[in-house]
Amino acid sequence: MKIELVSLRLENFKGASALELHFNGHSAAIYGDNAAGKSTVYDGLTWLLFGKDSLGRKDFDIKPLDPSGQVRDHNAITSVEAVLRADGSNHSLKRTYYEIWAKRRGSSESSFDGHASDFFFDGVPVKKSEFTARVGELVEENAFRLLTSLAYFTEKMPWLERRAVLFDLAGSAPDDQIMAADPRFDPLAAEIGTGILDDLRKKLTARRKALNGVRNDTPARLDECRKTVAELSSIDFAALEQQLEQARSVRDQARAALDAAEAGNGKANVLNRLTETKNLLTHLENENTAFRLQQAAAVPPDESDTIRHRIGRLEANRLDRERRRSYLLAEIQQLEVQINDLRTQWSQANAEQFSGGTCPTCGQTLPTEQLNAAQAKFEAAKASRKQAACDNASRCKAAIDSIQTDLTRLEQDDAREQAETADLSAQLAQLEARPRTVISNLADYDARKADLENQKNALLSELAEIERDASMQQRRLRDDLHNAELNLESIREKLARKDLLERASRRETELRQQAKKAEAELAEVDNLLDLIQEFIRFKTQFLEERVNSKFSIVRFRLFRNLINGGLEDCCDVTVNGVPYSSGLNEGAKVNAGLDIINVLSQYYGVQVPLFVDNAERVTSLIPASTQVIRLVVSAGDKQLRLVLDQ
Repeated sequence: MKIELVSLRLENFKGASALELHFNGHSAAIYGDNAAGKSTVYDGLTWLLFGKDSLGRKDFDIKPLDPSGQVRDHNAITSVEAVLRADGSNHSLKRTYYEIWAKRRGSSESSFDGHASDFFFDGVPVKKSEFTARVGELVEENAFRLLTSLAYFTEKMPWLERRAVLFDLAGSAPDDQIMAADPRFDPLAAEIGTGILDDLRKKLTARRKALNGVRNDTPARLDECRKTVAELSSIDFAALEQQLEQARSVRDQARAALDAAEAGNGKANVLNRLTETKNLLTHLENENTAFRLQQAAAVPPDESDTIRHRIGRLEANRLDRERRRSYLLAEIQQLEVQINDLRTQWSQANAEQFSGGTCPTCGQTLPTEQLNAAQAKFEAAKASRKQAACDNASRCKAAIDSIQTDLTRLEQDDAREQAETADLSAQLAQLEARPRTVISNLADYDARKADLENQKNALLSELAEIERDASMQQRRLRDDLHNAELNLESIREKLARKDLLERASRRETELRQQAKKAEAELAEVDNLLDLIQEFIRFKTQFLEERVNSKFSIVRFRLFRNLINGGLEDCCDVTVNGVPYSSGLNEGAKVNAGLDIINVLSQYYGVQVPLFVDNAERVTSLIPASTQVIRLVVSAGDKQLRLVLDQ
C-alpha cells in the first residue's frame, strides 16, 4: 500500500494556532527558522494517527502555551486534520482534544472536569476504538514509525529487534541448506540430523566436559591401582595356603583337648547321677499329689460358701425393699396433702356467687342481655375450676392406688424371701455340724523325700568340687583354642588380599582401555565442535552477504570476532566501512536511513510519507521510493514556507 500526505491542518496544536499545508501527494521541503514549528508538523501527523508525538511519547504538551508555560486558552479546541491518499483513494482523518468545564450545583463559577476527544474518519464521527482500527487498516503504528523516521531503525530500535528484522528481510536459509553448500560440513549434517545446531553444540560441550573428566581422573586412578598391584604382588600366597592348613590343624587339636578335659574328669557321671536323683524326686512328688487328689475326690462337696452367698444376697434384697417402702410411703403422704388442697380449692370455687350487674366504669346497671352473658361466663369459669380440682384429685387417688399395689408386692416379696432365708440358715447349720475330712500324704513320703533331697545336695557339692579342680586346666586350654582361632583368622585376612590383587589388576586394564576410548571420543567431539565453529563463521558470512545484498549503501555487521576466536552476536550499521554510531557524518546518516527505508518499504509492501529533519545537513539525497518531506532550517523564514518538488 502506498500512502501519501495530501494536506495537513493544525489548529491550536503546540505552537501552531492555525496552520494548513497542501502537499497533494508530492515530496516537499518545509523551510523555517528554529522553533518556527517544523517538528510540530511531524508531531501533528503522528498525534493524529496514534495519539503520540514523533518520538513515541504520549505525555507531551499538545495545547498552546503562553510565555510563562501556562495554557494560553482553556476554551480552545486542539485539532489536527489530514487527507491521506491510500493507493489512489483519499481519506480524511481528524482528531480533537479540548477541556471540559462545568458549573457545580451551588457555584457560580465553572470548574475543570477533565479532557475529551472527538474522532472523525472521512467526515463521520467515530469512537476512538473504531478510529484506531481504521488507521490500523491503513498502516500499523510500528511500521509507520519504522518507515517514516530516518533514525528509528538505526538509533531507536533495540539491536536484537533490528537483527531479527534483517533476518526476516533476508529470508535466511535453514542450517541444513547452508551446510549443503560446502562438502566439509557433511559430517556435521549427518550428526545433527533433524535437530537444532545449538542443541547439538550444548550436547557436545557437555559430552566433552565428561570426557575431560575421565581423561583427567584416569592417571590418578591408574597410579593407585599400580601401587596396589606392586604392594600385593610381593605376598607369597602359596605359603599362606600351607599356613592356613597348619593353623586349622592346631585349632582342631586345641578344641579336642578342651572337649576331653571337660568330659574326662568324672563330671559327666556326676551330672547323670544328679539328673537321675532329680527325676526320682519329681516322681515321688507327683505320686504324693495323686494320692492327695484321690482322697479329696472321696469327700462330699462343701456347699457352705454358696449358701452363705445366697443368704447375703437375700439380706441385701431386704434392705432395698425397706428403702423402697419408705420412699413410697412418703409419696402417699405428698399425694394426700395435694388431695386436701384440691378439696379446699373445690369448696372455694363452689362457694363463689355472681356479683355483677353494674358497669365497672360508669356504675350503671348492665342491660339484661349483657347481664345474662356475664353471669353465664362466670358460671362456666366456676364449673371449669371445680372440674379441674376434681380431675387433679382423681389423678392423685389413682397414683396412691398404684403405690399401694407396689407396697403389697413388696410385702409379698419380703415374706417369701424371709422364708427362704430361714431354710438356707438351717441347711448351713447342718453342714457346719458335719465332721471334717483330713487329707494326708503317703505313709513314707516325708522320709523318702528327705533322703532324695540329701542325695541331690551331695551330688551338687561333688559337682562343684570337680569344676573347681578342672577350672585352671580348662582355662589354659580355652586360651590355646582362642589363640589358634586368632592365628587362623589372621591368615585368612592375608589370603583375602589375593582377590584384591586380582581386582586391582583387572581395574588397571579397564582404566587403560577406558582412557584410550575417551581420548578417541574426545578427539571426535573436538572435531565436531571445531566444525560447528567453522560452520558458524561460514553461516555468518553467508547471512551477512544475503542481508547486505538488499541495500545500496548500508552494510550490516551481524557478528563480531572475539579475542578467544569465538563469535558474538551484534547488529552494527556501517557505510563504506564507517560505523554509523561513531564515525558517520550527518549527511551520510540521512542517506543511510533513506536506503534502509527504501528496502523496508519494499519488504513490508507499505510506503508512507518520510520526514527528514534538519535536511539542510544533506547536499544530495539518494532517490527515495516514497513521498519525502524535508524539514529545512532557514533563518530567514520566521513563518513556515512549503515548497513542493517538481
